[in-house]
Amino acid sequence: MDNFDLSMYDYLIDRTSCLKDTSKMISFYGKTINRKTFIFEVERIASYLQSIGIKKGDNVVVCLGNIPNAIISFYAINKVGAIANVLHPLVKDETLRQIYKEHKPKCFIMFDEFFKNYSLFNEIDTNVIVCSALDYLPTLYKPFYGAYILKDIINIRYTSKIVKYSSIKGSEFKKVNVKGDDIAIYMHSSGTTGNSKTACQTNSAYNHLADNLTNEAYHQKIGGDKYGMLMALPIFHVFGLGVCMHTTLCYGAQTILMPKFSANYGVYLMMLRPVTMISGVPNMYKKLANHPLFSGPWLKKLVDCFCGGDKLSEDVKDKFESACAKWGNNMKMAQGYGSTEAGVVILNLQSNQVKGSIGVPLQGTKVKILDENKKEVGVNKDGIIYLTSNSMMKSYYDKSLNENVLVDIDGETWLNTGDVGYIDETNHLFFKEREKRLIKISGINVFPNEIEELVNTIDEIKLSCAKQGELNGKRIVELYVELKEGIEYSKDIENKIFAIISKKLLKYSMPSKIIPVKKLPLTELGKVDYKNVH
Repeated sequence: MDNFDLSMYDYLIDRTSCLKDTSKMISFYGKTINRKTFIFEVERIASYLQSIGIKKGDNVVVCLGNIPNAIISFYAINKVGAIANVLHPLVKDETLRQIYKEHKPKCFIMFDEFFKNYSLFNEIDTNVIVCSALDYLPTLYKPFYGAYILKDIINIRYTSKIVKYSSIKGSEFKKVNVKGDDIAIYMHSSGTTGNSKTACQTNSAYNHLADNLTNEAYHQKIGGDKYGMLMALPIFHVFGLGVCMHTTLCYGAQTILMPKFSANYGVYLMMLRPVTMISGVPNMYKKLANHPLFSGPWLKKLVDCFCGGDKLSEDVKDKFESACAKWGNNMKMAQGYGSTEAGVVILNLQSNQVKGSIGVPLQGTKVKILDENKKEVGVNKDGIIYLTSNSMMKSYYDKSLNENVLVDIDGETWLNTGDVGYIDETNHLFFKEREKRLIKISGINVFPNEIEELVNTIDEIKLSCAKQGELNGKRIVELYVELKEGIEYSKDIENKIFAIISKKLLKYSMPSKIIPVKKLPLTELGKVDYKNVH
């Protein structure tokens, strides 16, 4: 039985103790880091953190994309018992100042290419470790990349407080007693703005997450050289850190890093590297499935493909799976459900998929559908999704935000997800909409997600976003549409929108306004940022 009462790092080392020192753990542009080197590098950075006074319970900002430094630094912070305060590498100077003021981090681990964006470091006397993709790039790439970023890094002034990651020397590490219930991560619900909630997540929660997924969802034998996860999702996102990184490494597979997603490079990696797993958002899978080179015997390697972060359309799922089936691979994509506060808790398992569902609760998770009075609504009835899980956060950093989110039900703490859905007779969960996005028209619930999913199937439309508006004092549905390149909005397109909605949905879902826009704003994970659509 696994011992979850460990740091994430110790749990990882314990889970992979059967592997050889030469087993590959990280792949970065073809260069690999094996288990022995990984342990050495983590200890090198951990001992430096101790030497500058980082202690158990301190927090250290990690502001990096998908480079090996991010993974190694995370586990080094975890090894000393500190808290990894993970941020988007493009976080604004103003937001970083806010984090500094509110969280009082004892150290920053930053990316060299963007370091010039932060005037904060001219004003504070806090330790900073500056990382570069050059630190682990293969020799062949270094001259070209070094020349590319020279203008961005040439003015960095290194001091006793601002040091290069590559210049850090290891020293003696003093063992720290880190427990499963200790806070390991500050995860922010929004990576680039200051208006985010910060979830405090424990070692045990992420160790349980790794165990829940590997026991129920992974279908490969342990061994890092033959099995790998295409890691395009970032560590500042629960799906990236929890699934692509921690679960994959605990499983004994390697993370194949992709600093920035592109379908071209994704297909290249799938062709030439041992990509047997992918964890991604629907937009990633859509771009891969539409790529002209997404075909070949290398598709036989895929065993587990997980999708989360947004609703996966049946069209994208079918297209991706059909491409694999042409080469004899009948793998089924597994859509999942999770959150910053709970990790990944629901999965439509390959062996038990129901069309339209986001799956069944993983081990360690229970789900209820409740009404506004916190009473269960029964089978096939819409309500708010509540869950409790061994991978759930401890609390928000600002504990005043816990109210109405962490709720006591019969002596257990449950998470009010704020999402609307229902459970069928087979215990499969169906997601309908974020509660905050619901539009009430004449007392009837209108689900923007359902409108968008239909409208996005129209050939001329690239993306859409349905929002609540107002006309003559009454609530209406406003529909924003982004057309494909070279297409102009027309009456014919408008008629197609009205036709598909009237055929599939109630009249209350019909938009009263259709607003063509040049480009819809996207979040860092590639889904429409509906809060900023106007």
